[in-house]
Amino acid sequence: MIHPKIKNKFSDHPQKISRPVSVRLTEDMIRMLESTSSELGFKRIQGLIRLYIRQGLDRDNEEYTLAHDEVFIERLRSKGVSEKIINEAIAAVSSDCPNESLLNQ
Repeated sequence: MIHPKIKNKFSDHPQKISRPVSVRLTEDMIRMLESTSSELGFKRIQGLIRLYIRQGLDRDNEEYTLAHDEVFIERLRSKGVSEKIINEAIAAVSSDCPNESLLNQ
């Protein structure tokens, strides 16, 4: 069994191991995903699909929040997103979930 987190040689944040999953989508859904992903700045639809899954998990599972995903936040930093914007987004998420103190991690 592979450990769910491995040390990322490029940062101090652990990297979670991903497993491939197969999902069948209609051609219409794929076209919409391609269009939306390019509008939002994703290089491929895979990132947008992951984001949609995470947003659904956020809504349905009160123990999960995208703000706790170190890999996602590190990727934002590597793309040049400022700490101020990341913290503002986390604060907005935490206001939706007042029992979570996300800025005090």
